[in-house]
Amino acid sequence: MSEQRFREQRRKEAAARIWLSYYNRVLYEKGVITERERNRMELKIHSWKMTLT
Repeated sequence: MSEQRFREQRRKEAAARIWLSYYNRVLYEKGVITERERNRMELKIHSWKMTLT
């Protein structure tokens, strides 16, 4: 994988994590999910890797 493609992939992963974390927080604040569910999802979000396209 070229350096440019690698950087683009990392940028997309970072953007996706930001949005996933945002929605996770909103669901918790609205009472849709519990604190435990929020924490478990946050761990999954931080360890998540996008598949190459």
